[in-house]
Amino acid sequence: MTQSLPFGQRSCASPSPLLRALREPGSVVELPPQGWNTLLKQARAYGVLARLAVELEALGCVSEIPEKAKDQLLGARQVSEVCHTGLRFEIGQVRRALADLRVPVILLKGAAYLMAGLPPARGRVSADLDILVPRATIDAVETALLAAGWEGGELSAYDEHYYRAWAHEIPPLRHRERGGELDVHHTILPLTHRARPDAAALIAASEPLPVPGLAVLGPADMVLHGIAHLFADQSLRPLRDLVDLHDLLEQFGNGACFWDELLARARLHNLQRALYYALRYTERILGTRIPSEVKSAAAAHAPVTPVRALMDEAVDSVMRPTVPGAKGRRSSMGEFALYVRSLWIRMPPLLLSRHLARQALRRGTSRLRDAVARE
Repeated sequence: MTQSLPFGQRSCASPSPLLRALREPGSVVELPPQGWNTLLKQARAYGVLARLAVELEALGCVSEIPEKAKDQLLGARQVSEVCHTGLRFEIGQVRRALADLRVPVILLKGAAYLMAGLPPARGRVSADLDILVPRATIDAVETALLAAGWEGGELSAYDEHYYRAWAHEIPPLRHRERGGELDVHHTILPLTHRARPDAAALIAASEPLPVPGLAVLGPADMVLHGIAHLFADQSLRPLRDLVDLHDLLEQFGNGACFWDELLARARLHNLQRALYYALRYTERILGTRIPSEVKSAAAAHAPVTPVRALMDEAVDSVMRPTVPGAKGRRSSMGEFALYVRSLWIRMPPLLLSRHLARQALRRGTSRLRDAVARE
């Protein structure tokens, strides 16, 4: 197990090609051919290939990159631009579908970054569109979206109940003609989660966009939304999520009151421990600049040393990029540890045990059905 490090100290003296490229994009011009092979595989697997292309274009060093590598980078950037075009269109369709309701429609995640012109949008590819609306309006919003062509998938009675009673969103929607996916949230974490973010405060502090009827979360709440999900979900691309947070902290960190507001809003939303972890690992892995007094305040909510050491080991193993197909035992164990932790904080023990038993029974029944079908 790696030694537990002081707040902000980097965990590896010799970072992978991808981590070095994310911290110092210009360093890629020094890579040998084998280094480029590793970098491109890692960047594609972790969802930051287009982001890296945008960074290199901004530095003006694309001409110094090997031709084959340049083709992959620029191709990924073009894919992200197509995704942005499609996302803008879907946002417009949702806005029109909900216009008559006159409810605040707050864009989340990639849609928010794109429409607010924030750094995480650079080269980002979003699989779906996420919005936040007041819980009191959720039924009217769902009805309007269904009338406009979105529809839900087939869910079991248990899954339907899970979404309606415990989740922070209604069941996912997909447009029947365009296939665009839409997640409609009424808060930012499941209702069963140990942290209970104040959804009304999130909406009250949201900031309108130039486009009428649309808004985004305030800076501190936007950061905390990303933090809330960083180690609370079974994320397929945790490094990309960490890069998003790094970008937001670097963007907003120069604001006169941002850091004080971030600490205050973390208290309001019961996310102090999550904030500690996010600040610790963005600084440690990506070199994010965080004021010393903010680190001291966040460290007041650090776990005991053994727990912190275990968390360091799990995060280091998951955030250390590998090439596809080369995931080692350490990385798999780290992913499993973070997954177990995410379940533990997502539901109270009794509800969690019932939920896992239900899921296990469903998987067993599905395997039995498949086996019988093969006979």
